[in-house]
Amino acid sequence: MNQRQTSGDNSTNYQIAGDLHSGLSYRDVKEIANDVFHQNFTHLATEAASIAEERARRICDKFLDRLTEESPESLGNARNPDFQRALFRVQEEFATTGDESLGDLLVDMLVDRSKQNGGSFRQVVLNEALKTAPRLTSTHVAVLGAVFMARYVNVSTNSIPQLYATLREFWLPLIKGLSHPSDANMGHIAYAGCGSISLGEVTFTQLFLQRYPGLLTLGFEEEQYPWVSEFKDKGIVMPCLRNPAKLQVAAVSLTDLENKLSTIDSKGHADELQQLLEGNPMSGELIHAEIEALDPEFKRFAQTWGNSAMKSFDLTSVGIAIAHAHCRRLLGSVMPSIDIWLS
Repeated sequence: MNQRQTSGDNSTNYQIAGDLHSGLSYRDVKEIANDVFHQNFTHLATEAASIAEERARRICDKFLDRLTEESPESLGNARNPDFQRALFRVQEEFATTGDESLGDLLVDMLVDRSKQNGGSFRQVVLNEALKTAPRLTSTHVAVLGAVFMARYVNVSTNSIPQLYATLREFWLPLIKGLSHPSDANMGHIAYAGCGSISLGEVTFTQLFLQRYPGLLTLGFEEEQYPWVSEFKDKGIVMPCLRNPAKLQVAAVSLTDLENKLSTIDSKGHADELQQLLEGNPMSGELIHAEIEALDPEFKRFAQTWGNSAMKSFDLTSVGIAIAHAHCRRLLGSVMPSIDIWLS
């Protein structure tokens, strides 16, 4: 069969060798990928071409190994021209740069993209992320990962020791050695379509008070609110974690409290209980001191956060996709699926 294609200027042909069928094997997809790469990659001098082809094969093997492990049924999506274009884009970027960190990042996003069907929102976002990531340096990606973890990832905790463990497990790998981003760097990340710098800001202490008010409260005196006594037996009020002589609402967050109140009759005290949950928090100085004592990197990150545009940076869907891939590369399977944020 003649597979020749013609095209206009500045266009790209994507061809598939052989007959297509509903069940594609690892080998089938690899042959398709190699064929598409060879037909579309710019011809280089002999030595450069050899290096490029070796890199393209290597990144393709890494991608197919991951996809086969996580979602073998998605191999069938190789019939889709959009799938082929996304895979070629990853091969092209890695063949050109040989940047291992970028390659791993692209593979992670390509695996997520390959699980999507039918032009879904996630597929569109991940396609854009694959195009955008090569325009960022490793420093830019690290900043995106840190902002994502600090502002968009909410890991459930039930106690103060568990909060410390969460910060060490989830935050520390992402902030360790993080370079202080200049305004120019933050501006470039925004220009690349990964976020925007807003007029407002989220302080370092607010990152924790918004998530875990029930772990950072200093409690209240029962005499001030006599009506709370009826909520003790219902598990809504308990001794304060930081001062047993006082009481506090028995919830870590507002969502946690809402879930608990949905199972009982709050007798019109729901709003007051929410106010008590967020009332009388630890001071900013105490929160800084407690978090920074966990590891010197937290003190450095607190300073970086407070003295850069990170505290005012809102991520776009593309920025979230790139940041999530970076987080999963560093944290592994403990990082939840991208579907949580791109739904």
